[in-house]
Amino acid sequence: MDKPSCRLTLRASGRKLTVLALLFFLAVCAWILGPMPERPPGSTEGFWAAALHPALTDQNQSLPDDATPFIIRILRELGTTLRYAFIAMSMAVPAGIILGFFSSTVWWPEGSQGRLMRLLLRPIHITVRFTITLMRSIHELIWAIFFLAALGHDPLTACVALALPFTGTLAKVFSEIIDEQSPEARDHVISSGASPVQAFLTTLIPQTLPDMATYTLYRFECALRSSAVLGFIGIETIGLSIRRSFENNFYNELWTELYLLLAMIVIVDILGAQLRKRLHQIPPRKQLVKLEGTPEENIKKLKRMAPRWKLTRLLLCSSVILTWIAWFPGMVQIDTESLTQESGPMNRMDRISSFLTQITPQPVHESGSWRDAIPWATELWQDNGHDALTNTLAMATAAIIISALAAWLFLPWASRALASAQPMDIFSGRLSKCRDLAWKLCGLVTRTFFIISRAIPEYIYAYLLIGLLGISAWPLVLALALHNFGILGRLWGEVVENQPPASARQLMHTGSSRLQCYMASYAPMSFNRFLMYLFYRWETCVREATILGMLGFASLGLQIHLARHLFRAYDEMLFYVLLGAAVIFIGDLVSVFLRRALTKA
Repeated sequence: MDKPSCRLTLRASGRKLTVLALLFFLAVCAWILGPMPERPPGSTEGFWAAALHPALTDQNQSLPDDATPFIIRILRELGTTLRYAFIAMSMAVPAGIILGFFSSTVWWPEGSQGRLMRLLLRPIHITVRFTITLMRSIHELIWAIFFLAALGHDPLTACVALALPFTGTLAKVFSEIIDEQSPEARDHVISSGASPVQAFLTTLIPQTLPDMATYTLYRFECALRSSAVLGFIGIETIGLSIRRSFENNFYNELWTELYLLLAMIVIVDILGAQLRKRLHQIPPRKQLVKLEGTPEENIKKLKRMAPRWKLTRLLLCSSVILTWIAWFPGMVQIDTESLTQESGPMNRMDRISSFLTQITPQPVHESGSWRDAIPWATELWQDNGHDALTNTLAMATAAIIISALAAWLFLPWASRALASAQPMDIFSGRLSKCRDLAWKLCGLVTRTFFIISRAIPEYIYAYLLIGLLGISAWPLVLALALHNFGILGRLWGEVVENQPPASARQLMHTGSSRLQCYMASYAPMSFNRFLMYLFYRWETCVREATILGMLGFASLGLQIHLARHLFRAYDEMLFYVLLGAAVIFIGDLVSVFLRRALTKA
């Protein structure tokens, strides 16, 4: 066997072993988590029927006559959800750009002349990378709990809690986008006498702006979901109304709130898709420009008549205006009221000092020696930490494998290349309108299913599923799997559509079906990228599984919940939070090594 065919055989064997390993891990996780729960009798009665009859008025008949109407109240909470997301992103984006710059290395000077500068920049780079990993390894809900305990219930505090993990994520992604750009233009500018920083600002930044802009809009979509989840810890967002409606069995109200949240996130998702399309395409020129004047006049005329996408300018102006509205008219007024209450600046400093004392391990607080924290941490690990971490990892791993298998099966029916009456634009005889419409409808329905499944936050899915199925690990696993199914469907779908179709077309010409082309061409070519996204989402699942345990299952989240509400032990709470963050650190290292290996391959 020659070397190329031997290499292909090894790659195919590696892919098969990877799939078998994932199935093995799924079986192990299922054994750890135990059997599926028995559905409580009558638990779904009226829930699904109410989906067809969303409420427009309050179901609670005991409300006073002068109470705010239901629709106005829900729209106001939806506006608050949107406001928190805008404020959080307005803080996260600038900080993410700055930290992303310092966590990137492409602007460092090269050669023997820049050796001293590189030695000085190395510790800054390591510190920034550690900081952004710590920021995003702790869930925004945990940040919110810590900040609310330290600073009190203040809307701006909740926004800062949202901004911290998003800053870490944006900084990581921005730095990776910058590092993956082609260095040819930068090297050319440096060779002409520019400094590395000047070359960075004039070449790499313009190249990365489209990807950075579209990813920022995607993170804004995530911020909307996280802002809604803040309602489950008492913040006045639409999540608070969802919790109250479900607890009181007001299912018609609940579906109205879910539909409004879903519509808002779907609109943002559609805008993001259109923005990606505009930023990666050159707008067509609608009319020819006649150059009849002087060169200066012709240049001005060309600039004035240059084709431009109106959507990008509209989104930019709308974002600036809405961010200004979110910050000043609402937040300044709220902050002014908070300063007039009893919790003045000195009381707030006392609260912060008390909180810092509470998160210090109790043995250290009593003795003053951090050596006493070792047996304290060992005892927590042996009593509850080991089992809680095992269950958290099992939930996250089972959820990401289930979502990956489901997305892998649905991808052929969502792909614009395959889900068509003429796949890959191959002529197959007379085209029937009914057949063409059926295939278009199939692709549209599948892609819509992806959008809807990722639009609702995992926490809301889990909260509803536990109420319907009972407390166990599997409602949490299903909630994570359902949300990540939509995200992997989107990410993997883009990977498949970006693959060159030559190999699949050749198979199609030989008589292969759509499914055979997908299995023999698109799936093997996309496998490495599939695997990279799988690790990326697994890392997110670990963070989300830590939070979902707060709903009652024996995981890190439950230990965090008990330490906070039952024992008032913020030191123990911090221990379990850092235990989950350590797993995220390890997952981040694995993903970095995997990304480098795939890049070399």
